Amino acid sequence: MKKNIVLSLLFLMFAFVALADGTPEKDNEPNKTSDDIGNFLLPDGFFNINYNLGIPMGDMKDFIGENSYRGFSIDGRKFLNEHFTVGGYMGWTGFYEKNGRKTYPLENGTITGIASTTYYNFNFGINAHYYLMPGAMIKPYVGIAMGPVYQTLQVQLGRYYIEDQNWQFQMAPELGVFIPFGPESEAGINTGLRYNLVSYQNSRYGFSNGLSYLQWYIGITFEY
Repeated sequence: MKKNIVLSLLFLMFAFVALADGTPEKDNEPNKTSDDIGNFLLPDGFFNINYNLGIPMGDMKDFIGENSYRGFSIDGRKFLNEHFTVGGYMGWTGFYEKNGRKTYPLENGTITGIASTTYYNFNFGINAHYYLMPGAMIKPYVGIAMGPVYQTLQVQLGRYYIEDQNWQFQMAPELGVFIPFGPESEAGINTGLRYNLVSYQNSRYGFSNGLSYLQWYIGITFEY
C-alpha cells in the first residue's frame, strides 16, 4: 500500500511539471550570432536531485540539538516565462540524538532516564521559483515549496518509548543558485538554503511555535 502511494505521488509530481507548450525553450538552431552565445537561453525546465543537511531551529533544538546528515530531495521545475517556474517536489529527512538523563511528561505521570530522540519527515507538494538573472550562465533564484508532511517523533528510554505519528502542513522558502558545468552543459550544481516550517504543536514534546529546521542542500541539476 505504501509503495503504491509513493509511486502515485511520483507520477503526480512529474505530471504536474509536464505543462503545455509555449514556455521558453533552448534554441537548437545552428546559425547563432555572437550575441546569442553571450545570452544563455533558458531550457524548458530543471530536474534536481539534492543531498540535504538539516540544522534544528526554534523548539526543534530543545527536542533534538544535533544536525541531520540524513536527507535528500528531488524536484522538477517548469518555466512559465523567463523568470518564473512551477513544479513539484518530494523529500525525506531524519534527525537523531542520544540525550543524557531527562524527564519526559506522560498522560498519567512522568518518566525519567537516559533517552534518545528521533524525528523522521517525508514531505511532498508544489513549488514556485523566481530566477533573478535568467539570461546569465549562473542563475540565482528565490522560491517557496508547500505541501503535506508525514512525520514521526519518538523518544526512547531503554525498552520503552513514546511516539507521535501525524500529518501536518509545511512551508519552505528558499534561496539558491544553479551553476552549470560549462557554457554548453545541460547539467550543473544546484545549491542553496531552505527554511522548513511545519505547523505542529505538542506540549508533550515541547513544541509551542511549530517545528522548524534549516537545510543546506547541494546536488545535481539536469536541464530538459
